[in-house]
Amino acid sequence: MRASTRKKRETVVETALQLFTEHGFESVSVDDIIAKSGISKGTFYHYFQAKDEIICEIALKQIQIVNAWMLHKPSQVLSVEGHINRLFVDLASNAVAYPRLMRSMTALALHNETAGAVQEQFMTTLREAIGHWLPDTRKAELLITTYMGTLLRWCAEDESDDVLTHLLRSNLSWVWAGLRVEGTSIPFQLEPEIKEESVMKVAVIGGGLAGLTAAAYLSENRLIEGVLFERSPQLGGRAFTYEKAGFTLNYGAHAIYGIDRHNISALEKELGLSFSSKQVDKRKVMYAKHGQLTPAPLDFVNLMRTDLLNPLEKVRFVGEIAAIIGHIHNVKNYATLGDYLAESDASEDIKELWEHLVCSNFFITPEEARKVPGSVISEYYHNLFLSTRPVNYVLGSWAVITNGLRTKITDSSRFEIALQEGVDGIKYQDKKFVLTTKNREMAFDKVIFAMPVQQVVKLLRNTPWEPFLSDYENNTSTEVMVYDIGLSKVVARPFSYISDMDNKLFITDVSATDHTLVPPGGQLLQAIAYLSDNFDSEEERKAYLEKKTIQMEALFDTYYPGWRDHVAVKRVSKKAMVASVKNISTNSLLPNRVENVPFYFCGDGCQGKGELAERSFSSARSAAKMVLKDVEASATLV
Repeated sequence: MRASTRKKRETVVETALQLFTEHGFESVSVDDIIAKSGISKGTFYHYFQAKDEIICEIALKQIQIVNAWMLHKPSQVLSVEGHINRLFVDLASNAVAYPRLMRSMTALALHNETAGAVQEQFMTTLREAIGHWLPDTRKAELLITTYMGTLLRWCAEDESDDVLTHLLRSNLSWVWAGLRVEGTSIPFQLEPEIKEESVMKVAVIGGGLAGLTAAAYLSENRLIEGVLFERSPQLGGRAFTYEKAGFTLNYGAHAIYGIDRHNISALEKELGLSFSSKQVDKRKVMYAKHGQLTPAPLDFVNLMRTDLLNPLEKVRFVGEIAAIIGHIHNVKNYATLGDYLAESDASEDIKELWEHLVCSNFFITPEEARKVPGSVISEYYHNLFLSTRPVNYVLGSWAVITNGLRTKITDSSRFEIALQEGVDGIKYQDKKFVLTTKNREMAFDKVIFAMPVQQVVKLLRNTPWEPFLSDYENNTSTEVMVYDIGLSKVVARPFSYISDMDNKLFITDVSATDHTLVPPGGQLLQAIAYLSDNFDSEEERKAYLEKKTIQMEALFDTYYPGWRDHVAVKRVSKKAMVASVKNISTNSLLPNRVENVPFYFCGDGCQGKGELAERSFSSARSAAKMVLKDVEASATLV
C-alpha cells in the first residue's frame, strides 16, 4: 500500500474510532463514517468490507504491542516477571484509550466472524509471546487468564478508565505470589455439594430480651425458619418501654453495667446493631448514711473523698479491689458472701460496704446479698472494676435494643413474630415437637425456652421432661419496688444517683444521663427499693410495702424539694420483677441444656455471663449458637 493510500486509510480508521468512542459502535453507521471522513462510499468499501473490520483495528494494535515487546533482547530485561507485567500493563493502557470500543469489541468477538478471528489471532500471538519468556505452559496460561479475566470484568462492570490498570496490577501481584511458591501446587479444595437443603424449624418461646436475641441470631441462617411466640401484646418482656405525656418509662432501669466488657458489645458487632449510650457522672453518685451524704467509692477519686471509710480502711479496700481485679481475692473460694464476711478480718464498715455494693448491683436486700455465691461476686466485680465505663444508660431506653433486634428478625423473612400467642402445650410426635397455642398447632425440630424458669416448669408439667426440671421448680425471683415520677420541670439536679444505705433504696435522676426520655425541660426520677420476701401474712407484706413507699417519698422530699407540685406522670410498681431467678446459693440457675431434656434454655434465670439483662443476652447467644451448630451438623452433605 502506497504511503498516501495508507494515510487515507488511517484517517478513515481514526475518524471511525472517534465516532465509535463518542456514540458507541452500534450507533454509528457506514454512512456516518463516510460523511465524517469526507470520502466516497466506493473508497470506504475499497478499504473495508464492513465497519466490523475497523473495530478490529484495536486488536491489531494490541498484536503490534505484543510484537514490539518480543523484540526486547534478554540482555535488556532485568526480570522476567517485570518484563511480562510491562506487556500486560501496556495492553491495558491501549484498551483504556478506547474504553467503549474495547467493550464493543469484547461483545462483538462472541458472534461476529471477523471480530472473532482477529481476537483469536491476538490470543495466539499473546500465548506464543508469553510462552517464549515463560516456558511453563500452565503458568503462562494462568497469567493470560488473569489479564483476560480482569479485562472482561472491567468491560462488564463499566468501570472508570483508571480502574483497569489498578485492578490488573493488584490481580497480577496475587498470581505472582502463588507462582513464586516452590513445589507442587496446593491440592484443589471443593466444598461438598449440598445434596438437599433441609430447613430446620425452630420455635422460640418468649419475646423478652433473651428470646429476641436468640431469634435474631437464628434468623441469619438460611437453613432455619421459625416462630417467636410472645403471650403479651408487646415484645421486650421486662424491658418493655412505653410513653406517657411525653415521658418514656421503662419497667426498671435501662442501665448497662460495664458496657465495654458486657455481652451487649458482642451482640452489637455480631448482629449489626447500632445504639448510643452515655455514662453516669461518677462524681455525682452519692451514698446517704445516717442522714449524711458522701461520694460513692466507685473509683480512686471517689474513694479518697468518701466518708464511709477511714484512711486505713480505704487502703484495705483498695487492696480488696486490686485482688478482685487480679482474680486472687479469697471471696471466690467461699460458698457465699456471708461466709467470706464471717471469716474476714476487715472492719465492719468495709463489710457493710461490700454488702451494700452487692445489694446495689444485684437489686437485693442485705440478707439476700450474703447468700450470693463468692465465685459469682468475684467474677462480676472482676469485670466491673476493670471496666472503663461502669454504668451506662442506653440512649432511648430498652426500645432501641428491642426494636433493633425485632428489625433484624423481620428483615430476614425467615422468622414469624407471633404476638399475643402463648404456647399452652408441647408434645413429641412423629420426631417433631408439636406446640399448641390458642389458635393452632405447629411442629418444630428445635425449641428454645426464653421465659422464666417457673413458667417453663409449669408448661412442661405432666410431660416426660417434668422430673428433670424439679431442681429449678422452687427458684425465687428478684423483685423490687419501682417509683417513677415525671416532672414538668427540673426541680433540682444535685446528683445522678443517691443510695440510702439505711433503708436500702435509691433514686436515679434518669433524665440527667438519658435526655431522650423527657419532654423539653422535663425531669424523670426513678426510685427503687430492694424488697424482702419473708412475711408471715399478707397484712404484714402490705404494711412493709407501704413503709417503703413512705421512705421513697421522704427521700424525694429531701433531695428534690417541690417535686410534688410538678408531677406530670407518676407510676408505682410495688412488685416489679428484675430477674426471674435470684442468683443466690439457695437457687439454681438453669443451664442452656439439661440432661435428658431435648430443649434449649435462655434468659436471666439461666446460666450465663453477668447479671440481670446481661445474663439474658449471654445465655441467649449461647443457646442460639448451640442450635446453629446442630443445624450445621445435621446438613445432608455428599
